[in-house]
Amino acid sequence: MEERDAYLKAGEITRKIKGDLPDIAKIDTPYLDVAKYVEGKIIDNGAKPAFPINISVNNISAHDTPTIDDKRTFSKGDYVKLDIGAQIDGFIADTAITIKIGEPDDDLVKASRDALQAAIDMVRPGAKTNEIGGVIDETIRGYGLKPIENLTGHGLEQYVCHSSPSMPNYDTGHGVALREGDVIAIEPFATDGIGKVMDAEEHLIFKYISDRPVRLPLARKVLGTIKKNYNTLPFAQRWLSEIFTKRKTEFALKYLVRSSSVYAFAVLKEAGNGSVSQAEHSMFVTADGAEVFT
Repeated sequence: MEERDAYLKAGEITRKIKGDLPDIAKIDTPYLDVAKYVEGKIIDNGAKPAFPINISVNNISAHDTPTIDDKRTFSKGDYVKLDIGAQIDGFIADTAITIKIGEPDDDLVKASRDALQAAIDMVRPGAKTNEIGGVIDETIRGYGLKPIENLTGHGLEQYVCHSSPSMPNYDTGHGVALREGDVIAIEPFATDGIGKVMDAEEHLIFKYISDRPVRLPLARKVLGTIKKNYNTLPFAQRWLSEIFTKRKTEFALKYLVRSSSVYAFAVLKEAGNGSVSQAEHSMFVTADGAEVFT
């Protein structure tokens, strides 16, 4: 499949799944049920997950995903951020929404969504990334909220979820000019906290970095499975637990992280314990502006 067609097909899949999510993510819905639905639908439609679904609730901003035996469920009023990605031949569609469980959208949900649209309206060849970030900042602050400054949108490349250019959520004072043909994902995060994220202790998403000397037979076997199944894209501890058991997976991943064969993504939480919303689309930069495909 041609590169453009692969992006468009992956985007069509994520768009349809995203449209289903408000009817699925409800009070008492298990995180794990949502993960199985989304990742299963991606596969059923002829793609693969570009990364594990991120299910980040309230003050959790990113990189949370269920474990194989996860018991967590949604409660009324939760801000549930659902970040999903599909890939075909490594070409990635990345998109996210925020659902306030059991309640209508409020200003926090609207702020990130409106900031995303304002940013998309700015996209064109020659537009500076920091200026787009400034529009995101202005839109979110118009709601009396703050953008999360140390999270950004990003470029998309084959088998690379986060590449250049970085798409900041505020005006950093300097940026790069977008070019026709760039493939980017813009993802504003809004918060009623202090506007920064910090690492939590949990690590549930990982990615392969490079081959290193690995003496432990189990770790070698797990590393081979990672390289074969996920290439350089992020994967969930949960996915490996379905193959090796949770206990063996946790043990092997700790070994592989220590050996610098695998990178562990920390769950990210708002540093002031504020609630967070997120909205995201992937798009081509065209001569006429942005062609959104998610």
